[in-house]
Amino acid sequence: MELSMDQRKAILVIKNYLNVNGNLKYSDDYMMTEFELAIDELVENSIGIKSIKTTGIKSKSEGTQSVTFESNIEAWTITDNVKMLLPLPFIRLMG
Repeated sequence: MELSMDQRKAILVIKNYLNVNGNLKYSDDYMMTEFELAIDELVENSIGIKSIKTTGIKSKSEGTQSVTFESNIEAWTITDNVKMLLPLPFIRLMG
Protein backbone atom coordinates (compact mmCIF):
# COMPACT_ATOMS: atom_id res chain seq x y z
CA MET A 1 0.00 0.00 0.00
CA GLU A 2 1.41 3.37 -1.04
CA LEU A 3 1.14 5.98 1.71
CA SER A 4 0.77 9.69 1.08
CA MET A 5 3.33 12.11 2.51
CA ASP A 6 0.74 13.29 5.07
CA GLN A 7 0.01 9.72 6.17
CA ARG A 8 3.74 9.07 6.65
CA LYS A 9 4.05 12.25 8.74
CA ALA A 10 1.04 11.23 10.85
CA ILE A 11 2.47 7.74 11.41
CA LEU A 12 5.80 9.20 12.52
CA VAL A 13 4.10 11.63 14.93
CA ILE A 14 1.96 8.82 16.38
CA LYS A 15 4.97 6.49 16.74
CA ASN A 16 6.77 9.25 18.65
CA TYR A 17 3.71 9.84 20.84
CA LEU A 18 3.38 6.10 21.60
CA ASN A 19 7.16 5.74 22.20
CA VAL A 20 7.41 2.87 19.70
CA ASN A 21 10.04 4.23 17.28
CA GLY A 22 12.48 1.41 16.57
CA ASN A 23 10.01 -1.31 17.57
CA LEU A 24 9.76 -3.55 14.49
CA LYS A 25 6.18 -4.54 15.32
CA TYR A 26 5.04 -0.98 14.58
CA SER A 27 5.70 -0.92 10.84
CA ASP A 28 3.87 1.62 8.69
CA ASP A 29 1.51 -1.11 7.45
CA TYR A 30 0.75 -2.19 11.04
CA MET A 31 0.13 1.42 12.03
CA MET A 32 -2.28 1.95 9.10
CA THR A 33 -4.16 -1.22 10.00
CA GLU A 34 -4.41 -0.61 13.74
CA PHE A 35 -4.64 3.19 13.92
CA GLU A 36 -6.22 4.23 10.62
CA LEU A 37 -8.85 6.42 12.29
CA ALA A 38 -6.24 8.28 14.37
CA ILE A 39 -4.01 8.74 11.32
CA ASP A 40 -6.89 10.11 9.25
CA GLU A 41 -7.95 12.44 12.08
CA LEU A 42 -4.40 13.75 12.53
CA VAL A 43 -4.04 14.34 8.78
CA GLU A 44 -7.39 16.15 8.59
CA ASN A 45 -6.57 18.29 11.66
CA SER A 46 -3.15 19.19 10.31
CA ILE A 47 -4.41 20.11 6.85
CA GLY A 48 -7.12 22.27 8.42
CA ILE A 49 -4.70 24.00 10.78
CA LYS A 50 -2.10 24.58 8.06
CA SER A 51 -4.73 26.14 5.80
CA ILE A 52 -5.60 28.88 8.31
CA LYS A 53 -2.59 29.19 10.62
CA THR A 54 1.07 29.96 10.05
CA THR A 55 3.40 28.10 12.43
CA GLY A 56 4.21 30.25 15.45
CA ILE A 57 1.42 32.78 14.85
CA LYS A 58 -0.97 33.15 17.81
CA SER A 59 -3.45 35.55 16.21
CA LYS A 60 -4.12 37.33 12.96
CA SER A 61 -6.36 40.13 11.77
CA GLU A 62 -7.75 41.01 8.39
CA GLY A 63 -9.87 44.12 8.16
CA THR A 64 -12.40 43.98 10.97
CA GLN A 65 -12.01 40.23 11.57
CA SER A 66 -9.58 38.81 14.08
CA VAL A 67 -8.74 35.19 14.93
CA THR A 68 -6.84 33.99 18.01
CA PHE A 69 -5.53 30.41 18.07
CA GLU A 70 -5.02 28.17 21.07
CA SER A 71 -1.39 28.55 22.05
CA ASN A 72 -0.55 24.84 21.97
CA ILE A 73 -2.17 23.96 18.65
CA GLU A 74 0.09 23.49 15.63
CA ALA A 75 -0.13 21.21 12.63
CA TRP A 76 1.03 17.67 13.40
CA THR A 77 0.19 17.95 17.11
CA ILE A 78 -1.53 15.07 18.87
CA THR A 79 -4.74 16.69 20.08
CA ASP A 80 -7.25 15.23 22.55
CA ASN A 81 -9.51 13.98 19.73
CA VAL A 82 -6.57 12.01 18.26
CA LYS A 83 -5.50 10.71 21.70
CA MET A 84 -8.98 9.25 22.17
CA LEU A 85 -8.33 7.01 19.15
CA LEU A 86 -4.95 5.74 20.43
CA PRO A 87 -3.81 3.53 23.29
CA LEU A 88 -1.86 5.06 26.15
CA PRO A 89 1.81 5.66 25.29
CA PHE A 90 4.36 3.09 26.36
CA ILE A 91 6.62 4.11 29.22
CA ARG A 92 10.12 4.92 27.98
CA LEU A 93 12.78 3.60 30.34
CA MET A 94 15.97 5.61 30.70
CA GLY A 95 19.10 3.57 30.86
